[in-house]
Amino acid sequence: MGRGSSSGVISTVTILSTILANLVLSATTVTAFSFWPHHYVHVTNQLTGGKVLLVHCKSGSGDLGVQAINPANEFNWRFRPWNLYVSTLYWCYIAPDDNHHIYFDAWTEDVAGKYEFDYNMYWVVKDDGLYVRVPTRGDLSVKKWDQGRMEEQEKPNS
Repeated sequence: MGRGSSSGVISTVTILSTILANLVLSATTVTAFSFWPHHYVHVTNQLTGGKVLLVHCKSGSGDLGVQAINPANEFNWRFRPWNLYVSTLYWCYIAPDDNHHIYFDAWTEDVAGKYEFDYNMYWVVKDDGLYVRVPTRGDLSVKKWDQGRMEEQEKPNS
């Protein structure tokens, strides 16, 4: 009888240990993603004269659609750079009117590193072109407006 009860205790301990291990693994799986933080990209319209900014951003896996950004407002999105072997890339096309545009890489590992960004990248659109807002250095001019509108066949491969 004593032998059967110790066997029952061992079985109970084994079952409880298995349940506890499964709970820990489940919790780790769910919370592991918090260790792989979101990154944020912000595109802010600082054009004067009440100009609405058209913004169209994409990645290799999705199209964020065409956005009409009112003055002093921003378009932003968040993502996790999932693939460890291929760098995540978001690119954008912006236009303040029918006569000017800029195409730029909004987020890559290289761009984030170049401008010392951690998890937030800030792009600021002004009358003379595109700026990047660097926390330690302010707004830095990145690109001036190209003339005309980019034609569909001119757009880089997506």
